[in-house]
Amino acid sequence: MLRELIDISQQEDFALGLSRISGLRVCTFDTDGRLIVAGGPISGFARLTGHTTPLIPAGVELVPVPAHDPPAAVAFIPNGGSWYIAAPVYCDDQKAGWVAVGEFREDGQAPSQLPDVLGLWNLLPLLDRRGTSHSVITARWGARLLAEWCRREARVSAATQEAALIGDVAELLTGRLELDAILDRIVADTARVMRCEFCSLRLYDPKTNELRIKAVYGLSKRYIGKGAIVRYESSIDDEALSGRMVYVEDAAQDPRIQYPEEMRREGIKSFLTAGLIYRGEPIGVLRVYTNRRQRFRRTQRHLLRAVAHQAAMAIVHARMLQERLRSAETERQLALASDLQARMMCVPAPERSGIVTARVYQPSFGLGGDFCDIFTLCDGRLTAVVADVVGKGIPASLLSSMVRGALYATAQGCDDLGELLNRLNRQICGETLPSEFVTLLVIAVDVERRLLGYASAGHEPLLLMRQGVVREYGNGGMVLGIDATETYREHRVELQTGDMILLYTDGLVEAMNFSGELFGRERLFAALREYGGLALDQVLQSILWDLRRFVGLAEQSDDVTMIGLRLV
Repeated sequence: MLRELIDISQQEDFALGLSRISGLRVCTFDTDGRLIVAGGPISGFARLTGHTTPLIPAGVELVPVPAHDPPAAVAFIPNGGSWYIAAPVYCDDQKAGWVAVGEFREDGQAPSQLPDVLGLWNLLPLLDRRGTSHSVITARWGARLLAEWCRREARVSAATQEAALIGDVAELLTGRLELDAILDRIVADTARVMRCEFCSLRLYDPKTNELRIKAVYGLSKRYIGKGAIVRYESSIDDEALSGRMVYVEDAAQDPRIQYPEEMRREGIKSFLTAGLIYRGEPIGVLRVYTNRRQRFRRTQRHLLRAVAHQAAMAIVHARMLQERLRSAETERQLALASDLQARMMCVPAPERSGIVTARVYQPSFGLGGDFCDIFTLCDGRLTAVVADVVGKGIPASLLSSMVRGALYATAQGCDDLGELLNRLNRQICGETLPSEFVTLLVIAVDVERRLLGYASAGHEPLLLMRQGVVREYGNGGMVLGIDATETYREHRVELQTGDMILLYTDGLVEAMNFSGELFGRERLFAALREYGGLALDQVLQSILWDLRRFVGLAEQSDDVTMIGLRLV
């Protein structure tokens, strides 16, 4: 566990620093007692003999010592005529490893009568087993320090895992691609991001219990020609399909390998496997390989798990799209998706004193390309966003979901709206086709300071109504997804109590009646002035009602989305 939580380089720095302070040799060990880091020899005896304890024996006796803080016990470890004092490292009540200091001698236990060895051994400090001794205190202090680092890393690890699951790659990768193209993209991108020479993806058939290769990166035809693997004949794949990560550091020596000779010929030394699991059901396995022996870091394992989770969603959604084209279930599935999207648009906004919010979302085809939301930015400002992606229906909704997930992931660590759009634009440019783009307007309100920040990417202008006068704020940049070098910036506007802010998509002002006449901004401004004194949700509903009366029975081809905010 200590090896997993704290990088070896950091443990080496710890051992060196503690050794310099204490004048003792410092070593760290994993939970099972295996040596991780051994500091350089301090004594002439250690330099002559090269002795360092490679293992803390299982079941070693812990001797209680007077202590107000953990660990309240230490172990005394003999090693080739010298002794080490080891203190356990605990992380959330679980043993994470050990810190050991040495070397010491105990009278009557000289390892050799050779004059050189004996002389150097006599120079070692005597083993002092008292809890108040310098050596015991050093071991315990080092254990407490590593325990604190472990707890900190454990918290960061948990946060990393949560963040890794944000962003719906399933919807990102589905798009218009066929399933085979999706799988090829998954393995290529996974190998590239994780800096591995090879990657493979096998899909699982529960009827036959077989896993078959569906996409590879870097592997030879000879290697992938092994054919299907039966799940219960491969303990590695069985574990992965059960939801566990499987890590093989030395493929040449691991007894679980089914085809060791083929792996040797391919040059595979280490690999990491994650199951593709969707709502508890196994879909397949995703595996990355290296041509050098490698210890996969904790962050790499989290990344592969997240990619596998999202890839499972991508595969399932791609299959669903294929089935919808051939099945009478199409309308029912679209209705479910439309309901889900509508519920996502209607998630309650964060409650904030001094400001009220309301929203309207009306897709033109059940599934829409608009999205809107109200959430809290990382700097505490109340944030609202409306966006409109190119296209209609299912493709637009999938692209919308991808942008939505990418926006939330980016917004977690960004408090400047211009930089938020810069990062989002680069991601969209890198992950969509040139014909896929997004208009977006995002605002952030500092209620206490009465200050509005906004940034726009080719979107309809922000409207601010104050004392019956409607103002437009349209400064912004190009739509997202066209030019990765485009620069956006946040603009500021001072607010007053009673100000009403309106964000909307072009489906509102570009709606047409049977005569081909647009609803237009002038009608929108007039509606704002007419209904501005009503409660905020009634203002939006009244605008929507005016729009419906204007277009009548004319079929509309675009979604209508509005968000309103008012300072009170």
